[in-house]
Amino acid sequence: MGSTEVVTKPPEIPSKWDIIPIHSSDIANFKRCRRYWDWTSPTRTNLRRKVSIYGINFPLAFGSAIHYALEKFYDPILSHDPVESFLTYWTYQWEGGVVTEDWLDRVYDIHPRVTPRNRHIDKEGTPRLFEIKGLRDLLPAPEQIEDEWQLHRELGIGMMEFYKSYAEKNDDFIVLAAESTYSIPLEFDWKDQRLESPNYGKRLQVHARGKRDAVVWWPEIDKCGIYEDKTAARIDDAYFEKLNKDEQCSNYLWATIQEAAIYDLPWKDKVVDRVIYNAMRKNFPKLPTITKHGFPSINRAEEGTTADLFQALIVGNENYDHWFRTNEKAQQYYTYLVEQGDSLFVQRDIVTRNKYEIAATGRHLKMIALEMLDMPRVYPNPTGEYRCLTCAFRTPCIAADDGSDWQGILSDGYEANRDR
Repeated sequence: MGSTEVVTKPPEIPSKWDIIPIHSSDIANFKRCRRYWDWTSPTRTNLRRKVSIYGINFPLAFGSAIHYALEKFYDPILSHDPVESFLTYWTYQWEGGVVTEDWLDRVYDIHPRVTPRNRHIDKEGTPRLFEIKGLRDLLPAPEQIEDEWQLHRELGIGMMEFYKSYAEKNDDFIVLAAESTYSIPLEFDWKDQRLESPNYGKRLQVHARGKRDAVVWWPEIDKCGIYEDKTAARIDDAYFEKLNKDEQCSNYLWATIQEAAIYDLPWKDKVVDRVIYNAMRKNFPKLPTITKHGFPSINRAEEGTTADLFQALIVGNENYDHWFRTNEKAQQYYTYLVEQGDSLFVQRDIVTRNKYEIAATGRHLKMIALEMLDMPRVYPNPTGEYRCLTCAFRTPCIAADDGSDWQGILSDGYEANRDR
């Protein structure tokens, strides 16, 4: 690895009370809809829907589980099997149990109980343990999603089994630092207006904060960048079109460069100019589904198979073989499987930023932070887009403008989110 070394422990970040944090997710929400930002931001109302009333967002829950599995897989010290990590995460979310403190920001139970052991800790460094409830105890009707939960369990196992072999063949980078939170000064201070802050009324540094998946190094080109993973029901060319102006990619690169300079990290003298965007389709290789007509499905959008598996099903079966030889669409589907290969399940794109774009990102972050802190006017941004139509706060948002008791809706159906 030359002069580049693995970083096992990220730099300590200051307490949120010693600085004023501007979170990366808050920036996106502020630009999306100021009312949504006002209700969800940890620096504002910090609300979330009550799981006991509304249930969960399944795509978000599943994406978080895959993210956790890959976080442990790419940790330079742990390198833990992603299937085992996924199962650990999925089991705790459903069943609950006893967890260490680092799990508390991952689980749905935001009211963990201190274990009896915690009350009698007599040795410094002994991990604190907490009892948490799982979704089967938190949900209003867990039996309604139990089958779907188990289906997603099998999906996660299949995806992670495939990803292990995919990574072995395709990973051309070395992970320098696992997932971590950065906190970078934006070079100005502001009067702390948080009523609960011990530094209320004092002027504090303003920091840009965010959490990136990993910092990686490409030995062949001797450059560094960010690894970022995503899950999606469908991956096509349009999926990656947004990345040339994706603010998350720009913010992570700017912060990683600044962090290296501040803390004298190993990549401070390296070029840091790229993000490897690792997109995983919510599917995995398996035998084709047999349709009601008795033949293998050739549905490109829904099937998860490979050319080898498709061929193995056809060869030796007289009915399937005749169907294949006389069906042009089936032959085209097989050709498609050959051409697509592993990209049917995982696709990667490299996103780059030059030094001017990265410098502009720093300026933009400062301007946005100033707007967010300068007593912003709060108003909704209604659109006909999916994200607005399915917003977790759509009901109280409508009520806030039609004369209904929106405050009562928030009080009854929403609760304080975790602190951060």
